[in-house]
Amino acid sequence: MTDYQLPVPQVSSAYLDLINENNDLVNYFRLINISSIHAVIKKSYSQSGPQGYGIGLFLSRLLKVKQTFVSDRILARRLSQNSTYRHLCLLDKGPTPSHNTYNTLRKHLGVEGYAEIHINFVNEANELGLLNPNIKQLPKNRREGLILIGDSTPIRSYCSSKGVKQENGAWIFTDPSASFGRPHHKDKYPVGHKAHSLITITGIPMVSIVSTRKDSDEIHIFPMLEEFKKRFPALHVAYIVLDAGYDSEDIYKGLYEDFAIIPIIIRGKMVYSKGFKSDGTPLCEFGYPFTKTGVDYKRKRTRYHCKKVCQEDSQTIFPCSHAESGGYVFYTHFKDSYRKFGPATPDTIIYKKLKRYRTAIERGFGLLKENRYRMENTNTYMGIENVAMHVIEHDIVLTQDIIFDYKTTGKVSPVIKV
Repeated sequence: MTDYQLPVPQVSSAYLDLINENNDLVNYFRLINISSIHAVIKKSYSQSGPQGYGIGLFLSRLLKVKQTFVSDRILARRLSQNSTYRHLCLLDKGPTPSHNTYNTLRKHLGVEGYAEIHINFVNEANELGLLNPNIKQLPKNRREGLILIGDSTPIRSYCSSKGVKQENGAWIFTDPSASFGRPHHKDKYPVGHKAHSLITITGIPMVSIVSTRKDSDEIHIFPMLEEFKKRFPALHVAYIVLDAGYDSEDIYKGLYEDFAIIPIIIRGKMVYSKGFKSDGTPLCEFGYPFTKTGVDYKRKRTRYHCKKVCQEDSQTIFPCSHAESGGYVFYTHFKDSYRKFGPATPDTIIYKKLKRYRTAIERGFGLLKENRYRMENTNTYMGIENVAMHVIEHDIVLTQDIIFDYKTTGKVSPVIKV
């Protein structure tokens, strides 16, 4: 009897993970469109010099977000220890990168390179119809275009919060771009930065910019919209939903006049002059409310019509000059006050519907608060540009999350029902 010795191929420790059809992390990385990354990486690195780790290095940045690794050192160590991670990031053919390599990547890409990669992911989501799907709950005659939601997220500064108080009372921290912000019940000493973001109603982040922690939200809304136009010139925004921090006449006017966007802003207390109800509905000369019958966006006015409700009041003793006519038509004009008179007032259907969606996004997904893969807890970077790249990495992962869910389950959005 002859003994045969057959060579057995070496099986890596990642083998079981890679053949497991139910491994979400493996499936997630397999569905990433590599071309969204490749062109930017190739352009950012010199053609005459070494290409570094290429696409694999950026994929490992996405892994860092998905697995919530706190630092680049931890990421580098986990890559060297876990063969599955190396396979997913295309780093299994040679030595794994050290933590210093990621600093080189950031220098090569910069904020613009990161933003360009994110644009490619957003464009893929747009091709799948995930930016502006048909939402049955909204009015059919609503204006065509994207619905954006704006908000900000505080980002604590863990590595640069040691500060020195100056004679004038100001503080200078290790990172000069970090500053004190408004105290919050979760932040007794709120030192760091703030990320301002625009996302679609379906939860896809479109633009994020970073400022010092002390900056107010409203001063960044117009720069964000300018950046949106620069990044996505072919996309049109119809509505933008904002919280009460943006409730000022200049914001309403600027959004409509300069960007042709209808603002849906959570209103503070409004006081109307004589001749109006407390909700802004105009009254006739006898004190009866008019009925809104439409908004004329071209002429920048809202139309109200007399429905002759006075005739139903048995106590009316004054004759109305319009009783025999079709009824009196009354107009309020945006120019008198965009905040009070248009284009979308709190009594309109679109305002009521979109106000609810903003609450659903914040509560159900926490996209702009503390649930961005612990974005505010994994920031170990100094300088606004480095923090901005950290934020955009999370934007890319969140965009890919929604693409992945759609391709695997058919679900359009994690935050609303479509």
